[in-house]
Amino acid sequence: MDKPLTPHHLLYAMLRAQHLARKECRDSGYAMVIVSIVTLMMFSMLAAYLAITNLTKSSTNAYMEGNSTFYAAESGLNQRADEIRQKFIGYTTPNGISPAQVPGTLVGIGNMTACLDPDTSNDGSEDFACQKLDLDYKHAVAIGGNEKGFINTSDNVKYSAFTFASDRTIYTDPIRRIPQFQVIPAGQLFAGLNAQTYRYTIFSLATSKQAEDLDARASTVLEMTFQSRVIPLFQFAAFYDGDLEMNSTAQMNINGRVHTNANFYAQPTPDAGQDTRLLSLVTVAGRIYNRVDAMIVPRNGNTRVLMFGDPANPNNPANSYLNFPVYDASRITPLSPTEIATFQGRVLDGGAGVSPLRLPQAGFLRKRDRDNNIGEYYGKADLRLEMVPKRGAGNVPFNFTAIENGGTGGSCAGLDISIDRQGNTLKCTQLNEGQLRSLQQPVMVKVVSNDERTRFCATANATVNSQRLRALQVAIAAQNTPIPFTQLSLPLNDPANVGIRNIATTLTAGLNASDSLTEIALAAGACFLPAPIQLVDGGTVPSATNYGWNSGFYDRRENRWIGMLQTNIESLTVWNRDGLYVDRDNSIASNDSPTTTQLSAAFNGGIPSPTYDTNALLFLQAPARATAPPGSFQRLGFGSIDPTEGGLVFHATVSDDTDGDGTNDLTIDPTDNLRNYPGGKRNSPYGFAFSGGADLPGALTIATDRGIYIQGDYNNFGGDIARQPAAIVGDTITVLSNNCIDGNVKINCGILVGQNAGTATTINAGFLSLTDLSNGNIGRNDGTGLRYSGGLNNYMRMIEDWNFANFNYTGSFVSLGSPQEFSGAYVTGSTAPPSYYTVPSRNFTYDTNFNAANLLPPLTPRVIYLQQDAFKKSYN
Repeated sequence: MDKPLTPHHLLYAMLRAQHLARKECRDSGYAMVIVSIVTLMMFSMLAAYLAITNLTKSSTNAYMEGNSTFYAAESGLNQRADEIRQKFIGYTTPNGISPAQVPGTLVGIGNMTACLDPDTSNDGSEDFACQKLDLDYKHAVAIGGNEKGFINTSDNVKYSAFTFASDRTIYTDPIRRIPQFQVIPAGQLFAGLNAQTYRYTIFSLATSKQAEDLDARASTVLEMTFQSRVIPLFQFAAFYDGDLEMNSTAQMNINGRVHTNANFYAQPTPDAGQDTRLLSLVTVAGRIYNRVDAMIVPRNGNTRVLMFGDPANPNNPANSYLNFPVYDASRITPLSPTEIATFQGRVLDGGAGVSPLRLPQAGFLRKRDRDNNIGEYYGKADLRLEMVPKRGAGNVPFNFTAIENGGTGGSCAGLDISIDRQGNTLKCTQLNEGQLRSLQQPVMVKVVSNDERTRFCATANATVNSQRLRALQVAIAAQNTPIPFTQLSLPLNDPANVGIRNIATTLTAGLNASDSLTEIALAAGACFLPAPIQLVDGGTVPSATNYGWNSGFYDRRENRWIGMLQTNIESLTVWNRDGLYVDRDNSIASNDSPTTTQLSAAFNGGIPSPTYDTNALLFLQAPARATAPPGSFQRLGFGSIDPTEGGLVFHATVSDDTDGDGTNDLTIDPTDNLRNYPGGKRNSPYGFAFSGGADLPGALTIATDRGIYIQGDYNNFGGDIARQPAAIVGDTITVLSNNCIDGNVKINCGILVGQNAGTATTINAGFLSLTDLSNGNIGRNDGTGLRYSGGLNNYMRMIEDWNFANFNYTGSFVSLGSPQEFSGAYVTGSTAPPSYYTVPSRNFTYDTNFNAANLLPPLTPRVIYLQQDAFKKSYN
């Protein structure tokens, strides 16, 4: 192998030439001339070589310096881009101004001078301001030679990256910083989905710190423009952060997109001709399996992918389907790249470029997470219900707070408010004792139109006697003990109504004591709805598991008693217009009765001044809309108006200070983010039920960090025309049928023995909850035996004997991990013990309304997806 030419080689050649000349040339004068010429030539060659060597060394060092400053500048870009991304992950948006920013002009690389000069007043602010990042790199620098002519030695060289950011977003609402929704273009991974698009440019100047003079240092300038796309998760028929499994026992059509950040297990149906049909795109960040390992049973159906055709009509003969490979129980390997390629982009896995989408951190449903950050749904909630289960007998076991964006008055002191409330002023109303006790009593509907009479009080007198109604309302609101709904049918002079009679007859004359409370109300032009909030008292709780009161709801799936507050949405909406309260001493922790003065004030306060009325106490009411379906809240003027987050957000939680004495009784384990309960983690004895939700006051998201129970038809009033953007968000979601209700309009299917007979029920809402994981899928067998999650078909929990009654669900399934409050691994409902439910006829449909940005539920959960638009570089 040839060795490189070095100065040693040239010098040796020159001396050798001189020696030969002296030896062989007889004419010494002539020889000296020759030697001199040769010597000059050799020195010229040596000089040229040294010049070339120095030039090469300088070029090499310059190249290496250019590379190093490039990487330093790129590090600066990456850091700033991640900081902006983290803002979105935390459900906030970047804010501030760029350095030396002049209103109305475009920020550019020229603004970098503001980051380099000694003046700090023009460095910008918050997320767009100047930042300096110091970096160390090691690279090879030629610093000398040895006897062999070459050596490289490592040397630490420091660099600085100066960065700033510029907001290039086009806002539809600049004040509230709301960008427009855009459809992700064709050819990109999530093409066709709606995304709120924010656009930013980051500038980065990196310099070497070797030279004293900044202008003399090597430097590189980089510029990157990217979009931060916020994709609402309810645009997927099913979105899972963990393994997504399908093991339907009958025909199942998935008419929306499917995505999982982990593996996808699609086990065929048992019977031939009863197929699982995937009618839209499927993206899987992990691998795809034609099986569910934890539930291996004979399979004769197919998993089919719609290649082209009409997804709204799966049975159209013109549709073209391509099947997954024939089911083979012995095959444990995922679909190969070749098999996936046959679906022509309709099904993609991690090997085809799908990566996990970034999700909210665990604890986002809570009031505060383990790191003491305010949870998103709590921080931005318009209505907050907080259970205080051990406050004491006779005391109100909950707090309620209403937060109105853009309002004035009302103290927000001491309340946890999310950082980003869209720049609005706030009105915070923490309900006092009298208002809270009113929420526990039946609410009177005072009809003002024939439409209201038709919906609520069909037999009510058209003539309204306001004094009698007022007296009856005051008497009911003055009671400290909640009045059962069935008690309203008892005569006024019944012993159970003695307190009501005494107050009502004192305030006004002419009440017939032999008439029931219902009859008195109807005669005066009104009627009753059940209490907006009441305790569920389905049975006596053993003292060993008592959680604050002696009765509760028994969850057969969890096999434990649940202390439960039930909110009736219809009653709460009417209470917001027609409710009334009587003052107490405003110490919620004491069980005191109102005074005569307080009773008179409440009675007289409504004639003519509605001082003690609850009108718009919880939310502002939208004007009546004549085009809305007859009898709906929107038609009657009961509907809500809330421009923030797309509508109302209702958050329910349990105070960690369960007895209200100022000391937290429940703590969160910092190692796993789970609460420590006396019965063990994932054994919460508390939950929340919601009923009366067939007609919603408007766009509504209900969220809780505990288990949530939805009873009866939900968001199903007047058909599709009255359907509101709605979501149910909880640690777990249990569906209770229309038949799970008693005469007091309380849920009653939490029974110890047997099963309640479930009846046909319809729910239209996006679902977000945490779901059980299978133990037994590839890589998940912990040696304790196979355990099945229940799959997508068992996403929502059930505890009744449905006996194939229809359960009609239209919405979107989102699962973000395993439950943190409710455990209860899936057990087939017919298995004994425990035999806790039988299956309904599942009619699942993706809600295509969610494809429209303006029809998404309030505070729809979202993922962040970055798309780079441009990358520029220049060397100085």
